[in-house]
Amino acid sequence: MAKEAKKLDDLFHDTLKDIYFAEKKILSTLPKMAKAAHSEELKAAFEKHYGETEGQIERLEEVFALIEKKPQGKTCAAIVGITEEGAEIMTEYKGTPALDAGLLAAAQAVEHYEISRYGTRLTWA
Repeated sequence: MAKEAKKLDDLFHDTLKDIYFAEKKILSTLPKMAKAAHSEELKAAFEKHYGETEGQIERLEEVFALIEKKPQGKTCAAIVGITEEGAEIMTEYKGTPALDAGLLAAAQAVEHYEISRYGTRLTWA
């Protein structure tokens, strides 16, 4: 029996699970980044982003409800890699003047990932 062709709705749901996992991963990583940062301004930015991420998770749960699916994540290798790079920076540059620059670079990688994922989903929706 032939396998039914997947549709854009299926891809939307799969990638919604992907970004849901990513936002949860980001939420667990931000406090570590805030704690590691030397600059008070950078700490505050990570704390602000934490609140924004909580809101993004809530909105994603609303999208799951709209498409009548259970909110659940699917492991996202991209965000795992990005957050592992950030953890590596925190370890390798701990106590050095370069740490905040590394943390900011890691945060930018997360933001670019989010921009890409949300932009795509908006177009598909």
